[in-house]
This record gives sequence, structure tokens and C-alpha cells, in this order.
Amino acid sequence: MMMNMILRKKFYFSLAIAATLGLTSCSDDDTPDTSGGDGVGTGSPEQYVIAATSEENSYLLTTDDISQGQVSIVGDGLQVVGTPSWYFYNELAAYSFVYRQGDPGTTQSFILNQEGELEGRNEIDLQVSIQSRGIVGDEMFVQFSSRNYEEPVATFYKINGETQAVSGPFSIDTEALADNGEYAYITDIAEYNNQVLVGYRTIKAGEDGSDSAFNSDFNDHTFIAVFNQDLELQERIEDSGRTGVVAGQQRSQGETGIEPVENGDVYVFSSAIDTDGEVPSGVLRINDGTTEFDQDYFFNITEASGGYNLYRTYYVGENTFVLRMFSEQGEASATPNVSRNRFAVVNVEDQTFDWVEAGVPSEIAGIGEPFIDAAANEVVFPIETNGNPQLYILNADNATMSAGTEVEAVSISAIGRLSNE
Repeated sequence: MMMNMILRKKFYFSLAIAATLGLTSCSDDDTPDTSGGDGVGTGSPEQYVIAATSEENSYLLTTDDISQGQVSIVGDGLQVVGTPSWYFYNELAAYSFVYRQGDPGTTQSFILNQEGELEGRNEIDLQVSIQSRGIVGDEMFVQFSSRNYEEPVATFYKINGETQAVSGPFSIDTEALADNGEYAYITDIAEYNNQVLVGYRTIKAGEDGSDSAFNSDFNDHTFIAVFNQDLELQERIEDSGRTGVVAGQQRSQGETGIEPVENGDVYVFSSAIDTDGEVPSGVLRINDGTTEFDQDYFFNITEASGGYNLYRTYYVGENTFVLRMFSEQGEASATPNVSRNRFAVVNVEDQTFDWVEAGVPSEIAGIGEPFIDAAANEVVFPIETNGNPQLYILNADNATMSAGTEVEAVSISAIGRLSNE
């Protein structure tokens, strides 16, 4: 703890000196200039992009090599608005989403220009904050689900990552979508055979008078809605009693869970959150060309792991996934104070499970959104411990983790890769 305090004091002293020398710049109203093209970049046609934070601000950094060395937000970072979550639209653009619950959030994207420098594009005017997103064809589908039974609506937009064209809003009646007396709350979006698969859970949304909008009688059900690309409902896919809802959920944010693989099958992962252990965390399968769960397939993650539940999933190819797991046996919750600091590698076809232990740092305080390098069978996780945060590279071939680039910052929100080619 004392060493952590010393490191932070040194960091803030460096940041204060940089501000005094004018190495970071803001306008008179303290709004950062995110236009970019001002030297933030290595000049290479392909670069890793690191989203990092100080106690007060957020920055983007770039590097050509994430396996070693150090980068710093002090003097080298492009300051961005707010404290956003990040989503990489392939290797074309990094999207920042500032979440303000039901109010409009700030959305902006950053590209790598022809000079090999980060460049901010125009902000996007969306009338809601964003909770989940997924790429369908050439567009990114983003959405916000109300947790209020008096406003039973999920609001979607479609964003073209190349042209920046936005269509929407599209409104989905969440009471009608749930069709069970509760309200649909969307947790993941994925493409499948030119259709849109939408994972959702159903919630009471406060209608029962409870302080928790997420109360439900159906947490042991798995729900997927099939929409066409105009967001017209085609059918529902439902399973009950084997596992829980599609949700890599923390607070209101949902990521991962619906995972297509090369042969056309779709694997559906559940944390079994809020089930009190009544059903295990597990994996279901939708076989290629069908729109129903395979009743002969179930991968029981809780059993394979010795009593633990999965949190989020990252596909590296050939039926192999890296899992981020809840840290304690039996735990599975959307609340942020529940630890999610273990890792595993699974093959969903063979139903093998291997813990990742070698190289994993101790005393993990936070984990950012990772970068999936499927060509290398690796997932790169930003991890905060008791010093500067650092990138750790998880190799799915041997289920080991190795330390990479250290970042002089308080935390790393996300890591991705951009190309200007």
C-alpha cells in the first residue's frame, strides 16, 4: 500500500510538471481538443491504442509494441471527453461512449489518419446512453434498455463505422418482447446469417415496488430474440432450467455472450447471475441453420471449474475461448464490487477447461476491456495492481499469461488496434 501511494505521488508530480510546461492542452472552458493529428501516434500504418486515465481525465496513447517497455499519458496522450467505455469497430475506429444512464451520452470515434496519428471525428448525436453494442454487417448496432416499467422501450441506433452515417432511433417494446409479464433488458448483440441476435434477460423493472429493477422470476431462462436488420422481430429462442440469462453484465453494461464460430454454430454463454446457485453457469449451442437450442448439448462451466462461474467470453478461433471468471466459488452478480479476477481457456466442442495461473499477477485491483488477437491465439488484458497498470498477454495455446507494456497512468480502460490501410 505504501509503495502504491509513493508511485501515485510521483505520477501526479510528473503530471503537474507536464501541465505547467504546456505538454497537455485544453481550451479555456476545459473541454479537451480531440481533433488529433497533433503528433499522438507512432507514424506506423497499424498501431495499438491504449485508453488510460488519471484521477480526473482520460487519454488515448499509441504504441507499435505491447510486449515490453513503458508509455505514459504525461505529454504523450490525446485527452478525450469524460470517462468513457470503449468499443473498437474492427480496426477502423475506436468509439468512446460516455454513459449518463437514461440521458444522452457523449459519443465520439477516433481513427488513425494517413500520417499515422490519432484523429478525432465528429461527435455523434444519440438521444440515449449506450449499454450494449455489436457489429452487424457494415454497421454497429447500439442500444439502451429502460429499467422503468412505465417506459418499456429499448432504443437502438445503427452507426456505419466507415461513413459515420447514423440511422435511428428504432424503438422496441420491451414488454411485448418479453411476453411473460416482465420487461426485456438487452445484454448482447451479434450477427448470425444476416440476422441480428439479441440476448436479453427479463426483469420486473420496478413494477413489483422493489428498489431493484432487476428482480425477475425467470433468471433460470436463456432468451435470444431474432431480428432482421430493420429490427423487426422474427422469432424468440428460449431455454429454461439448464443455465441462466445471456449476460456478461456489470452494472447496466452488457458485453459478450452470443458467439458464432467458423462452422456456423452459435455458442451462448451464461454467467447464471442472480440465480442463487439454482442453475449452473454454462454454454448452450444453436446449430448452424437452426433457430433453437440444441437439447443434446450443454457445457457446465460451474462443474468443469470446480464451482466457479464465467463472467465474459473472448473468442480466439477453432472453438477456443478465453474466459474471464468470477473469483469466488458460487459468485455471479452484475454488481461491480464482486471480483472477476480469474481466467480460463475452454474448448466448447471438446468441453475442456483449463485455468490460467502461470503469469497472472497477484492483487488485481481492476481489469480493462481486452484486445483479441485471434491470429496469435492471444487476448491482451489491461490489468491494474499495486503499481502502474500494465498489459498482460494471455496465450490460449498454453494457458499462460505474460507481462507486457507498462502504462504510466492510474488505470487502463481498454486496449485495441487501429489501421489506416
